Amino acid sequence: MANKKNTLKAAVVATLVLPLIASAALSSPITKQQFQINTGSTVSIIGSHFLEYLPKPLSIMASLAFGNVQVAAAFQTFSELGSKIALPAARPANVTEVAIKPGDLYPSRRVEPAPSNGAVFDTVAIPFKRLAALKKLAPALEEMDNGTAVKCNGKGCSPAFAAIQLVGMNTSQSSLRDKLNAVNAAVNQSIRYRTDQDAYKVADRWSTPQETLSLQQGDCEDFAILKMAALRAEGIDPNQMSIVVLFDQKRHFYHAILSVEAGGKFFILDNMRNQVLLDTQLPDYMPLYSIKGGKGFLHGSRRKDQNVAMVTPLEKIAPGEGANF
Repeated sequence: MANKKNTLKAAVVATLVLPLIASAALSSPITKQQFQINTGSTVSIIGSHFLEYLPKPLSIMASLAFGNVQVAAAFQTFSELGSKIALPAARPANVTEVAIKPGDLYPSRRVEPAPSNGAVFDTVAIPFKRLAALKKLAPALEEMDNGTAVKCNGKGCSPAFAAIQLVGMNTSQSSLRDKLNAVNAAVNQSIRYRTDQDAYKVADRWSTPQETLSLQQGDCEDFAILKMAALRAEGIDPNQMSIVVLFDQKRHFYHAILSVEAGGKFFILDNMRNQVLLDTQLPDYMPLYSIKGGKGFLHGSRRKDQNVAMVTPLEKIAPGEGANF
């Protein structure tokens, strides 16, 4: 009878003491080595005497708590590592992560994933039929369509005509990238930059390739239009090319470039440099609108750090005139 009472007392004590000791051992911020040195011997001595008074099931439990100090230390070590290492959680396929603010959480509001096929400069292009620049570009597109954009039929052709025609002959069998490099450099070197205000006494005028080559001068959109014409003459699909009007966030003025899409990449032909760069290399360029295949598009940023602040109406934007926000 006495033995049963002692066993019962031991069980009660074990029930009360074991969680306290285990909790103290695992909650204190110590390393595995410190745990063994400071508490290992004490726990082992207490445990060896205490186990004698426990029935077999409780003795096994106590052994796990007292007799194996290494397990406790290892458990703590892994616990500490677990708080520092974030393992990837399993997720279903085709999930788009969308960052939203607490104020945007409305039960009736559905968050749509961003389009997978972005436009140049990591933007979303939205068709816009009423773009005023479509009328400005129409005469130049007509020259390209009838094949007269970069041809000189008279004897008084300017050196710029000869330079563009020479590029076409030299790169007829070249790769697309070589054609882009050659056309970009040839136009930049053959045409002198001059604002529309100085040349035509108007704020903005989109010259045809024939006009630009004859005068051997033009502003940024005239450079871009001439490059488009030269590449079309070399057989480049017009649906690969876009005249892009943008805002240069570094220099603080409106600008125009030619974008050529190939292999899922956008190559930028710019009168600011002879080197053809990818759009990803020009983070300061924020596109406002573009024209591709005779159609107009408005551009919206996919990046959270870019917000288009349209102070000037689109029809009044004059690329290259240095208008500031």
